[in-house]
Amino acid sequence: MDLKPIKIEADYRQALAEVESLFDVELNTPEGNKLEILTTLIEAYESKHYPIELALPYEAILYYLESRNQPISSFIKGFKYRGVTEDLINETLNDIGKV
Repeated sequence: MDLKPIKIEADYRQALAEVESLFDVELNTPEGNKLEILTTLIEAYESKHYPIELALPYEAILYYLESRNQPISSFIKGFKYRGVTEDLINETLNDIGKV
């Protein structure tokens, strides 16, 4: 097993290509172990060089609705059903620029 740390972009690209070639191997085999080690190395490199910021709560909600072609009105109905006041809903929508 020829493994090395991922230090530069070329190492990263090479590791990605290797993972792609090992994608369908069985677990708990030498190839499966290599795949597991490579993915761990890739995750470490990506978290350092390509960090993903957490979305703000309203951004996550809007993404969820948009990705499922759900109108925001269906989400608001859920709020109202749970007793959230109209004032709070309007204040929240104004804060995110959706009204």
